[in-house]
Amino acid sequence: MIRKIREAIEKEHLLEHGEKVVVAVSGGSDSVALLKVLAELSEEYKLILVVAHINHGIRENATCEEQFVRRLATEMGFVFECKSLDIRSVKGGTGRSTEQIGREVRYNFLNDIAKKHGAQKIALGHNSNDQTETVLMNFFRGSGPAGLKGMLASRDSIYIRPLLYVTRKEIISFLECHGVQFVTDESNTDPVYLRNRIRHSLIPELKARYNPKLEESLRKTAEIMRAEDDYMRSVTNKILAEWSGGVAQGKVSISIPNLVEYHPAIQRRVMKDLLERLTNNTQRIGHTHVKAALNLAYSDHPGAYVDLPSNMEVRREYNVLTIFKRRESEKNVLKDRYGDLQYKVALPGSVKMPELEKTMIFNFVERPIDMKSAGRAVAFMDYDRISPPLVIRTVRPGDRIQLLGMTGMKKIKSVFIDEKVPLRHRKGIPLVLDQESVLWIAGLRLSERVKITEKTRHIVKVEFV
Repeated sequence: MIRKIREAIEKEHLLEHGEKVVVAVSGGSDSVALLKVLAELSEEYKLILVVAHINHGIRENATCEEQFVRRLATEMGFVFECKSLDIRSVKGGTGRSTEQIGREVRYNFLNDIAKKHGAQKIALGHNSNDQTETVLMNFFRGSGPAGLKGMLASRDSIYIRPLLYVTRKEIISFLECHGVQFVTDESNTDPVYLRNRIRHSLIPELKARYNPKLEESLRKTAEIMRAEDDYMRSVTNKILAEWSGGVAQGKVSISIPNLVEYHPAIQRRVMKDLLERLTNNTQRIGHTHVKAALNLAYSDHPGAYVDLPSNMEVRREYNVLTIFKRRESEKNVLKDRYGDLQYKVALPGSVKMPELEKTMIFNFVERPIDMKSAGRAVAFMDYDRISPPLVIRTVRPGDRIQLLGMTGMKKIKSVFIDEKVPLRHRKGIPLVLDQESVLWIAGLRLSERVKITEKTRHIVKVEFV
């Protein structure tokens, strides 16, 4: 195994002689094997290793894991750095998943330790099986080449994955052969996590019934996607170098005729890269948002806009698309042509409606959720079925909704009659809408189009309080 890792180091130029390396060690088999291998190669490459461990405070045995890694680093003669926190308190009401918050905290911690010790590299313990799982997960999410290329052996000239070309089985054999102990993370078998279901259920089924060389096939797919993604990235960067001079100021304007002359694949990449450069939360920029922004370029309306995550807005004014991040101080209330108040919605966030003495709160939540006991003042929506921007307004003549369980559309007026809502109270019931239709009559009925199903990946919780 060490031979294969040495070959990967040379092929991918992961290490240079005399470098200082921060090794991320959780205490599990992969990270312990990573530390052991780098320790054995440290004399050959003249490496200085620093062991870094983060205690997320999620599992009951988190303290034992921290003590195990601390003892391991001490016995091997390496500097040990640790950070403890309660990931649940950090997550708070951000609406982001535990995995997202944990990943962000972990990388920030590793970067801080690298700066503290003047390290040139940060070593991570991902292996070949992790790569297979990642490619499959990204496939299910509808990713393009950027997702299907999987993890890189080297990223941003600092993060390295020396174990990416060895399997989990090889790692366990290596540790057993050298008599090296490690801890077992019980969460790795919890089926609530998608990666675990893929690891323990889907991949064995695919290998047994369809392709016994699944890992090899997906490795080839990832290699092909990496090459194609590199090419697309180079083309996109060349275009953006000419167009995006204003990104540093948080705003960029592009010519619609110049944009649409390119192939749709290039248009998507250009828009995605621009949106990611202008937002601090790239995890929320997906195909739905890119498509919504590009639709403006082909719209018949010379003046239109879409609201996107992280307070982003894309606005069309004749033949120019302007992408910018709104200031928090900007008002989100607009007068519409009916004279009613209309509220723009940012996800996650809250909208105060002083005229109604009510507030509507929008958050992202994770499964499992108890929808049945939530009450009529709470709605759960499939985020990926929403066509941004979201707005809140009162009913207008002709407004319709596809009620939950129905195939056709029904007038909001008829719903109010069915629900026996007095005429004088109807203007006090807000509607939540996207670009296509009414999604929720607050406190009353939800649209079939955004109902939660087994295929739902991202859930928006809306509370009317």
